[in-house]
Amino acid sequence: MDFQPTPNTTESTDILLINPDFSKNEMGVFSAPENHLGLNRIAGYLKQKGKTSQIIDTTGRPESTNGPEELGDWLTDHADGYRTIGFHVNSWNINHILRTLDKARTVLKDKKLLFGGPLPSSEPLKLTELLIEKGLTDFGVVQGLGEKITDEILSKNQLHGIDGLWAYENGELQKGHKVTLTSDELEALPFLDLEHNTFYQNYYKPVIESEDLGVFDMGLIFASQGLEVNRGCPFNCTYCSVPQYEEKLMTFSPKRVVDELEYLAKEAGFFMFTFTNSNIMFLNEEWIREFCREVIGRGMDNYINWTAYHHPSIIGKLDVSDYNLMRKAGSDTIVFGIQSFEEKILKLFMRPLNTKKLTEIIRDKTRQAKQELTVDYITGVPGEDLDVIEQAFKYFSDNDIECRNYQLKFYPNTKLPTMNLDLSDYDLIPITGNLAPELEAYAVVNKTPNPRSAELDAFIRQSNARVLKNRPPRLGKYVIDSEATARQLLETEIPNNPNIPNKVKRAMTIALKEMLQPKKRTQGMANMDPAEMMRVVITAGDDAPPVVKAMQEKLKKEIGAEKFEEMKKQYS
Repeated sequence: MDFQPTPNTTESTDILLINPDFSKNEMGVFSAPENHLGLNRIAGYLKQKGKTSQIIDTTGRPESTNGPEELGDWLTDHADGYRTIGFHVNSWNINHILRTLDKARTVLKDKKLLFGGPLPSSEPLKLTELLIEKGLTDFGVVQGLGEKITDEILSKNQLHGIDGLWAYENGELQKGHKVTLTSDELEALPFLDLEHNTFYQNYYKPVIESEDLGVFDMGLIFASQGLEVNRGCPFNCTYCSVPQYEEKLMTFSPKRVVDELEYLAKEAGFFMFTFTNSNIMFLNEEWIREFCREVIGRGMDNYINWTAYHHPSIIGKLDVSDYNLMRKAGSDTIVFGIQSFEEKILKLFMRPLNTKKLTEIIRDKTRQAKQELTVDYITGVPGEDLDVIEQAFKYFSDNDIECRNYQLKFYPNTKLPTMNLDLSDYDLIPITGNLAPELEAYAVVNKTPNPRSAELDAFIRQSNARVLKNRPPRLGKYVIDSEATARQLLETEIPNNPNIPNKVKRAMTIALKEMLQPKKRTQGMANMDPAEMMRVVITAGDDAPPVVKAMQEKLKKEIGAEKFEEMKKQYS
């Protein structure tokens, strides 16, 4: 299977940056193509410093249980073209990386290898020890931010002596520490480099230039480009590993963020954005007001749409006028984490104990501002009260709130797994395998299926489907509530609006044409529906990921072995 680097050049390159993400593919799901924000930032920074780099992002691939081995084969054939190879590492892909390294062991033994991202930041020593155990002899582990340290690595011929780098070289280990940028250095980072933007180069740009979605559905146009407005997080939620990554909070200026939005809209045609790790942008209320005024003052509210992940204690204190300002500037949906309405769970998670009241306040303000509301909720917590969950889900349904229901997971070096939870009735299922137990993320799964939990999950999924179906799409400032509106926008309003950049107009036109005359496609941007996921679970073989096999066993216990075998035969 081919892995096309971005940009796809044949010249010798300083570094190949890889995001090996096969978790959805192994579940039998086509994974929507993405742009890895962190690797894109590093590549742009290195370009500014005169270094060359390419990126491989393995999202956007069809189902395959042996994707890591296929990547290893590709590296075996192409590694000679790179001085250094770097991997983005998290607890979801550590097993994929180990399988890739094992397959390409012969060609990589004389290469400088770098490992950065969430897992190196949270468990640098354990990761270093694991890589040594696996036989690697020349590698570095980057804890924290990757721009400056990667530039220094590429400028020298050795790994030892680079401040902050965990380096194993010539049989000796140099311990490192977190590396960061100053506020001025952060502000001076280059904008996302489109030459290295995998989603833009391989998917979005061809569609915009051809004005044809091809095999993709409209989700490709509505796929958001991730951007950060800051780095760091001041909260200490016990289930989350983000606070481990960066030691202090740093924020881009509002003008700098809007400059980048405007650049990406004009040069690439992007107009849908998600601000990642932005739940603290409202600690300074004037930041969001200045940001919105900057967007509106440039006329960008005509075409920009954006969402940000908020914290309820912060977004809840804003005035309705701020919500109105955000909506005018392009944010028609507020997203934040509830996680629970139950006090003992909130204490366990170190979340605000008045979350239920805050949610009611926020819902009232979003209604007044004509904004939609999406929340996150975590279930499957040992000792949780299903009555509270049922009340919460009913509240969400009654108030047209989309609720993204997440199963509890344990991540490396987070506080929650150390808090003496009673796990006697639960199994910890590794997400992608068991090659690196101490660095793996685990799903917390009840040993005995609970029919009521399944009913609540089905209820909120049905509620979400209804809520989302009733939300009209929005292109910039335009809400598309009917076919007549879509046709008017397509024929007159958008073509004649001087504030909309030409490439954004082209993207909007493609979306409007698809709305008016949708085409049938075998491949889309959305994940499988529940029925298709059920088929994958039932027919999974011995090579399926551990989490799939655990789901299979759970289903077999629930419906009985005889019925399970009948269904397996039917689906096969």
